This record gives sequence, C-alpha cells and structure tokens, in this order.
Amino acid sequence: MSYYKLKDNLYHIGDHSSVNGLDCNPYLLIEGDEAVLFDPGSKLDFEIVWENINALIDPQMIKYVVLHHQDPDLCSQMPMLEHAGINAKVVTTWRTMTIIQYYDIKSEYYLVEENDYTLTFKTGRTLKFLLTPYLHFAGAFVTYDESLKALFSSDLFGAFSYNRTLFADENYMDKMLAFHEHYMPANSVLRPVMDTLLNYQIHIILPQHGSIITEDPKKYIHALRTLECGSLLRPIKKDLMKSSGIIIIYNEVFQRLKMVFPYEEVVALFNDMAAFSINESQEIYAYVGDPYKLWEDIFRRIRDEKGYRWLTVTEPFLRNICATYELSIPEVFQSSLEDAERKNLELQQINIALDQKIQSVNERLLKCPLTGLYNETFLKSLLIDELENEDWRDVGTIVTIGIDDFSKYKLKYGANEEITVLKNIVYLLVSAFGEQCVYKMTSADFGLYIKGYSEEAVISSVEALRHQIEQSDLFLGKLTVSLGAVFNKELNLDLTSYEVAVDQYIEKSLNRLRISKLKGKNYFCYSGDVENVQSSVLTLLVVDSDKINTEVISNFITELGVEVIVAGDGYEALELAKKIQPKMIITEVILDKIDGFLLREELLKDSRTKGIEVVYVSYQKDQESVERASELGVIHYLKKPYLLSELVGIVNKKIRGLME
Repeated sequence: MSYYKLKDNLYHIGDHSSVNGLDCNPYLLIEGDEAVLFDPGSKLDFEIVWENINALIDPQMIKYVVLHHQDPDLCSQMPMLEHAGINAKVVTTWRTMTIIQYYDIKSEYYLVEENDYTLTFKTGRTLKFLLTPYLHFAGAFVTYDESLKALFSSDLFGAFSYNRTLFADENYMDKMLAFHEHYMPANSVLRPVMDTLLNYQIHIILPQHGSIITEDPKKYIHALRTLECGSLLRPIKKDLMKSSGIIIIYNEVFQRLKMVFPYEEVVALFNDMAAFSINESQEIYAYVGDPYKLWEDIFRRIRDEKGYRWLTVTEPFLRNICATYELSIPEVFQSSLEDAERKNLELQQINIALDQKIQSVNERLLKCPLTGLYNETFLKSLLIDELENEDWRDVGTIVTIGIDDFSKYKLKYGANEEITVLKNIVYLLVSAFGEQCVYKMTSADFGLYIKGYSEEAVISSVEALRHQIEQSDLFLGKLTVSLGAVFNKELNLDLTSYEVAVDQYIEKSLNRLRISKLKGKNYFCYSGDVENVQSSVLTLLVVDSDKINTEVISNFITELGVEVIVAGDGYEALELAKKIQPKMIITEVILDKIDGFLLREELLKDSRTKGIEVVYVSYQKDQESVERASELGVIHYLKKPYLLSELVGIVNKKIRGLME
C-alpha cells in the first residue's frame, strides 16, 4: 500500500512517490467511527485513493468529503467515489457548489456558510473552515483542525515540483513561490488571508499540491504574506548595474530553475552554454559576450531542449524579474508561447491594452470589470476637471443608489442571480439616463452624474426610476433601491482643494442615501442631513474585515429594527463612530490600522463616543485579552465561532434598555 501515516489517525492516501510536476495530495482523517476525506483528487488518482481507503477503513465510515474549491484535479473523482459506494456529505461553500454540481455529483451538500463554518464529530472534535476568497477561486476555503494544529490548505502553500518530496525540504520555498506567482491574483488578496492564518497555532500545513510542511510553518506564511504576484504586478524598480550587474539576474534564473526542475538537468543545461563560467558552488561568476543577447539565448535554449512546460512554469518569475530590473521580456516568450499558450497570451494582451489605457489617463480612469461602468475614481476625476475648467454652476447632480437588503437577496437566489441583478439595474439606469451618466461606486452600489436637468426634473426622473425598479419583472424576487441626491448649489468651494470639495460633495449624497435607508428603504432623499433623523433610529456599527461575517450579522440585527453600518478596519470604525454615534459597536479585535483594543481606548477619549457599548467578537480570546477588555469596560466578549443567537440576544437586550 502507498498510504503514509502523518499523525494519529491522519493519512496521506495519494501516490506520494509521484513526480508529475503538479501532484495531488488527498488526506484521510479518522475520528472514532467517522472519517473525513479531504480533496480526493482527479479521475487519474481514483484507483490508488480507493485502494488506500479500503486498506485503512470501511469506506462507509467516510461521512464527509471536503472539496476546498472547484477544479477538476481536486473534484472530478467525486462521482467515481459515489459509484464505488461512498455515501458522504460534500463539505464546501455555496459558490463552489454552484460549479461542482456540473460534475454530476449526487451527494448531499454540507455548506459551510449554513453551519457556522464548523463541522463537529460525534466525539465533539471540531473542524473550522476559513474562507480564502480568490485564492484562487471566489469560493475557496481551507480547513483548520485545532486538535492536530493542522491546516488543510488546498492550493495555498502548494508547489510546482518535478523533483518532489513528500515533506518540504530546504528547496521547497522556491517551488512554492513559483506556484503562487503563477496562480494567485495579487498580494493584496494573499496578505489578508496570511494575516488571518498567523493568528492560529499551525504545526503542519497539508497542501493539495506539492509537499507537506512540518518545519517552521510560519516561515512559509510570512513568505506568501509579502509575495508579489499576479498579472498586474508592479514591483519596485531596481537599477541593474547598481545591483551587482546583470550577472545577478543570470544567477537568480539559474537558482530558481534548480529549485523547481531536476537539479542535474538544470546544471547540465547551463554547463553546456560555453558563455557561462560556473564555480564549485554551482553559481555563475562570469560570462562572455553581449549580456543582453545572452539573456535571450538562455530562454531560447530552454525552449529548444526542455520544451514549453519549462517556459510556462518560469514565465511569472521571469516577468517579475523583468519588471524589477526594467529588462525586456525575452523574444522567445513573445513568439514561441503564442502557439503553445495562446490563451495565456490573449490574457497578456488584454492586460497590456488595459495597462496602456490606464496609463494614458494617469491611472485614474478605471472601469468595473463586471458592469463595464466607470468607477468612483473616474467620477471624482471628472468632477475635479470640471471644477478646474468650467463654471461651478455647470457641475451636475450626484445621485447615489443602494440595493436594499441585497445580502439577503444573494443568499436566497445565489451568485448567478447577483450578477443578473447588477446587469439588469445597469440596463434600467442606462435606459433612463444614458450610459455616460451611470457609474459603479465604491461606497454605494451605483451612482448617477446628471447634467442639464433642473432640480425638479432630477427629482421626478429619479422617483420614476425608483418606482420602475420596484415594479420590474427583471428580477427573480422583489427588489427595491434607496437613493440620495446632492445638487451643485450645495458645493462647498471654500475648502483647501477641489479634491476635498468633490469628496464632500459625493459624501453628502451618500449621507442622504443613508437617510433613505433609515427611513425604511425604497426611498429617495434629496435634502437634509443624517443627523436630523439619527436620533429616532437605533444604529449599530459592525467592524470586521470579513465581509461574510458582517453580512450575516447585519442580516439578523436588521430584523430587530436596527440600522446596521459596516466598517472594514479600525480607523474607518473610529471615524464613523464620531460621525454617527451608534448605540453599540460589534467589533473583531484583530483589525487593520487600529485594533479593537485601541479603538475602544480612542472612543473613551471622546465625550461623544465614550458611552458607546462595545462587544468583542473575535478569534483572539485568551486570559490576557479578556483582562484587557475588562479594563476597558467591555462586558461581552464572544470567541469565534460563536452562537449567533447569543449575539442577537445581547443586542436585543440593549435595544429593550434603550426603549424603556
């Protein structure tokens, strides 16, 4: 048998001797008379996986199969397991379920969102599921087993490897980085997830591809936290000659190839190139000839002797090198890969075209990729240009639009309907006001910039639009919008700059959108300030970088008749608290910019905010943090995962107290 025992009742049940470059790692966890299968693999892996399962347990013990994302190298084996007799629930996210159902999976689904992101065995042992959106799929997640301090990490921490070992060795870091440079979208997506993982005790990382990490897992987490990756990569430029000359570039390529591909083959390839002198430490210390021609020759030789696979795997690393040192991409990547990797080249050309467009307007004119609309950054740029070059009286009206209870709608009808709703609302907005008037906003769902209308005409037209959306049959369920408007007579030009004036102009429209929400939604507000209606409405502020968590809390709290405002970091929460003075703040302790403890300290310094009750809901809860919370006057401190009913009860009790 080829299974490998990793820890008590935890087994690697794939072919751990395989060296195909992108091998699969299925895992089996046994707890009492129950078992969980993690990421079983592709159809190609079925025979060995099934053989190993039968060698270890009765297959009927498998009660759950965890599918961390939707790719066929992870999921496509599932129908074969069902046919062989596995009767288990498929544990995954709703986004992943939407895709993998097309593998013809018959099993019942166990959606992590509907089960508090946990799975509990009969014995009481619990698995925790952590969302890792867009790494590399929107519905991706990982599993944390607190008993073993083990992270089943899916694609994260995986690697390309043609000289694979079951456990990570001293060369694994470069292999892992090469894989993530290729598949992960951006550091801005990687970093928050790595920050979350650093809050957990992790003794072993079990990726779907590559090698198992047992030595110093935090080192690998920190490496991905700072990794620059993705097609929009913009690393810091370095002067080539001030960085030890071009020979340092040759060695970076040489060393990376040795880490990823068979060592002997790489060394032989470079030794055969007479232009290089290589010392006993297998480092290039001299070269002969035109350095830039030699740069081209290296990759031409790789193509001719090792084929397109080596080029493809090397490409993201090479582009990083070229961007960093301002080198040209070798010609071989622009010609040879055109035939072998046409799809990748098309994406590259799209990115180049987009990059040129962005650069042509000083990187300000951006579009929403989903709706095709210009975004809020573009709108602000347009307004600033108009203030600089036109009479302020010619500036148009800003209308901001928010879809009412959209999070509930998405949970009910799914991701596909979410996209349909956005596109249909764009259709109605464009039909009413023209494409040039419609924008995708950051702080609201949509915005209108209307010129040439009187105030009366704007009010009449926007009210008609609100009613049209309410009555529309373009949506599966009933849908309404709230709207806020601001007119050019309300522009404040006595400020430090036009940028500040524009920010305040748009903010006033957003303020009125909030009034519409406070007044019961499906409402259009075009006058007044939020402070005038705030006193009659109970407001609660939820602070967390996890959007799923804030959506869930908002959905339940709004049912109590409470207006919920959301902030993504501590600084934003502090500014909102000063502005709207909510009755209660529910906050994660682990926040960007200002953490939950410092947020509470800052609130206590201001007489306007010192009386706001704070509730902590956090993954971080130990004796030290509880004592610190108590010193700050925080009474309620819930540890994630928590019972939602307990949190709702705390809020409900507070509401009753305020109403008495």
